[in-house]
Amino acid sequence: MIEVRKLTRQEFNQLIKEAPDSETSNLKRLLGNGAYDYFDKNALEQSGLVINERPIYFGVLTLNKDRVVEIWTVVNSNVREQFTLYKLAKRMAYLWVEKYKVIYATMEKVNLKNIEWTQRMGFKVVQENDNFITLKLGGL
Repeated sequence: MIEVRKLTRQEFNQLIKEAPDSETSNLKRLLGNGAYDYFDKNALEQSGLVINERPIYFGVLTLNKDRVVEIWTVVNSNVREQFTLYKLAKRMAYLWVEKYKVIYATMEKVNLKNIEWTQRMGFKVVQENDNFITLKLGGL
Protein backbone atom coordinates (compact mmCIF):
# COMPACT_ATOMS: atom_id res chain seq x y z
CA MET A 1 0.00 0.00 0.00
CA ILE A 2 1.35 3.42 -1.00
CA GLU A 3 0.38 6.54 0.96
CA VAL A 4 1.41 10.11 0.18
CA ARG A 5 0.76 12.29 3.22
CA LYS A 6 2.28 14.11 6.17
CA LEU A 7 4.25 11.72 8.34
CA THR A 8 3.27 11.17 11.95
CA ARG A 9 5.83 11.85 14.67
CA GLN A 10 6.39 8.09 15.04
CA GLU A 11 6.91 7.63 11.28
CA PHE A 12 9.26 10.62 11.12
CA ASN A 13 11.34 9.26 14.00
CA GLN A 14 11.44 5.82 12.38
CA LEU A 15 12.63 7.39 9.12
CA ILE A 16 15.36 9.38 10.90
CA LYS A 17 16.48 6.24 12.73
CA GLU A 18 16.60 4.06 9.59
CA ALA A 19 17.93 6.61 7.08
CA PRO A 20 21.65 6.76 6.34
CA ASP A 21 23.72 9.44 8.06
CA SER A 22 24.21 11.18 4.70
CA GLU A 23 20.46 11.89 4.74
CA THR A 24 20.19 13.04 8.34
CA SER A 25 23.50 14.63 9.42
CA ASN A 26 22.55 18.23 8.57
CA LEU A 27 19.11 17.84 10.07
CA LYS A 28 20.48 16.34 13.30
CA ARG A 29 23.25 18.94 13.53
CA LEU A 30 20.94 21.91 13.02
CA LEU A 31 17.71 20.75 14.64
CA GLY A 32 18.62 17.79 16.86
CA ASN A 33 15.75 15.92 18.45
CA GLY A 34 13.40 18.84 17.83
CA ALA A 35 13.21 18.37 14.07
CA TYR A 36 9.64 17.07 13.95
CA ASP A 37 8.35 19.92 16.10
CA TYR A 38 10.33 22.48 14.10
CA PHE A 39 8.89 21.26 10.81
CA ASP A 40 5.40 20.88 12.27
CA LYS A 41 5.50 24.52 13.37
CA ASN A 42 7.46 26.11 10.49
CA ALA A 43 6.67 24.11 7.36
CA LEU A 44 5.24 25.94 4.39
CA GLU A 45 4.51 22.53 2.87
CA GLN A 46 5.36 18.96 3.78
CA SER A 47 4.78 15.53 2.37
CA GLY A 48 5.83 11.99 3.06
CA LEU A 49 5.77 8.65 1.31
CA VAL A 50 4.81 5.55 3.28
CA ILE A 51 4.94 2.17 1.53
CA ASN A 52 3.62 -0.89 3.33
CA GLU A 53 3.68 1.02 6.63
CA ARG A 54 7.37 1.95 6.23
CA PRO A 55 8.23 5.66 5.87
CA ILE A 56 10.37 6.01 2.75
CA TYR A 57 10.58 9.76 2.15
CA PHE A 58 10.02 13.10 3.83
CA GLY A 59 10.06 16.44 2.04
CA VAL A 60 9.38 19.82 3.58
CA LEU A 61 9.66 23.48 2.62
CA THR A 62 10.67 26.11 5.16
CA LEU A 63 11.87 29.69 5.05
CA ASN A 64 15.54 29.92 5.97
CA LYS A 65 17.09 32.77 7.96
CA ASP A 66 17.29 34.86 4.77
CA ARG A 67 13.53 34.26 4.16
CA VAL A 68 14.29 32.05 1.16
CA VAL A 69 12.22 28.91 0.50
CA GLU A 70 14.40 25.88 1.17
CA ILE A 71 13.63 22.20 0.75
CA TRP A 72 14.70 19.55 3.25
CA THR A 73 14.44 15.88 2.36
CA VAL A 74 15.18 12.55 3.96
CA VAL A 75 15.20 9.27 2.04
CA ASN A 76 15.21 5.98 3.88
CA SER A 77 17.85 3.29 3.39
CA ASN A 78 17.29 0.26 1.15
CA VAL A 79 14.42 1.77 -0.80
CA ARG A 80 13.22 -0.76 -3.34
CA GLU A 81 10.68 1.60 -4.88
CA GLN A 82 13.22 4.05 -6.37
CA PHE A 83 11.11 4.92 -9.41
CA THR A 84 8.00 5.59 -7.30
CA LEU A 85 10.07 7.72 -4.93
CA TYR A 86 11.67 9.71 -7.76
CA LYS A 87 8.33 10.38 -9.47
CA LEU A 88 6.69 11.53 -6.25
CA ALA A 89 9.58 13.73 -5.13
CA LYS A 90 9.89 15.38 -8.52
CA ARG A 91 6.15 15.95 -8.81
CA MET A 92 6.01 17.51 -5.33
CA ALA A 93 9.03 19.74 -6.03
CA TYR A 94 7.49 21.06 -9.26
CA LEU A 95 4.10 21.64 -7.61
CA TRP A 96 5.86 23.58 -4.88
CA VAL A 97 7.80 25.62 -7.47
CA GLU A 98 4.51 26.54 -9.15
CA LYS A 99 3.36 27.97 -5.83
CA TYR A 100 6.63 29.47 -4.45
CA LYS A 101 8.46 30.18 -7.76
CA VAL A 102 11.97 29.21 -6.50
CA ILE A 103 13.14 26.50 -4.12
CA TYR A 104 16.69 26.16 -2.81
CA ALA A 105 18.45 23.05 -1.50
CA THR A 106 21.69 23.28 0.49
CA MET A 107 23.72 20.22 1.37
CA GLU A 108 27.17 19.11 2.36
CA LYS A 109 29.40 18.38 -0.64
CA VAL A 110 30.37 14.98 0.78
CA ASN A 111 26.88 13.75 -0.16
CA LEU A 112 27.64 13.20 -3.85
CA LYS A 113 24.73 10.80 -4.35
CA ASN A 114 22.32 13.36 -2.90
CA ILE A 115 23.73 16.12 -5.11
CA GLU A 116 23.41 13.94 -8.21
CA TRP A 117 19.82 12.98 -7.32
CA THR A 118 18.90 16.63 -6.70
CA GLN A 119 20.37 17.65 -10.06
CA ARG A 120 18.46 14.86 -11.84
CA MET A 121 15.31 16.40 -10.38
CA GLY A 122 16.15 19.64 -12.21
CA PHE A 123 17.95 21.67 -9.54
CA LYS A 124 20.89 23.78 -10.78
CA VAL A 125 24.01 24.73 -8.81
CA VAL A 126 23.98 28.39 -7.79
CA GLN A 127 26.65 28.55 -5.08
CA GLU A 128 29.30 26.34 -3.52
CA ASN A 129 32.28 26.48 -1.24
CA ASP A 130 34.63 23.84 0.13
CA ASN A 131 31.94 22.23 2.31
CA PHE A 132 28.47 23.11 0.99
CA ILE A 133 26.60 23.38 -2.28
CA THR A 134 23.37 25.26 -2.92
CA LEU A 135 21.10 24.37 -5.80
CA LYS A 136 17.84 25.92 -6.96
CA LEU A 137 14.77 24.89 -8.87
CA GLY A 138 12.64 27.47 -10.62
CA GLY A 139 13.14 31.18 -11.17
CA LEU A 140 14.94 32.70 -14.11
